[in-house]
Amino acid sequence: MALCGFNQEMLEGLSGFYKGLVEHGILERSKKKKQATETTINKELEDMNDFLRETRRIEDPEIKDLTEALTKHALSYYKFVQKKGVKNYKEIIQFLNDYYFAMDDKYYSELEGKPEAMKKLAIYLNEKVKKMGKQTSQTNSNNLNIGNH
Repeated sequence: MALCGFNQEMLEGLSGFYKGLVEHGILERSKKKKQATETTINKELEDMNDFLRETRRIEDPEIKDLTEALTKHALSYYKFVQKKGVKNYKEIIQFLNDYYFAMDDKYYSELEGKPEAMKKLAIYLNEKVKKMGKQTSQTNSNNLNIGNH
């Protein structure tokens, strides 16, 4: 990432996390509870939001921050999967891996140490999402259309 570096092992870890969120957190739970995936996602989102309101009770500030960050990360991923379609989760994971790699590469190969590096990185990432979304929708018969809202 733009603040710590990024490598293949880290990408694989995130991919496994994302895959588990969908396969275990949505698909298996939906099947087990005999409910639609949309219902499961909505319940997970509700539970995570409820939990975030209670993390103030976690006393250790770093553990609290880590817990909130992980919960917010999962929450945002579920929202993205919900928006783009659960059936597209493998393509979503690949998109995110490409996005994270591009973020890291752009920062460390071109922007690190330069004025307004983070501003330039954010602008680049917006352009990258739009470009990647167009490429994905052209090559994906499911019309994933990642970069569009």
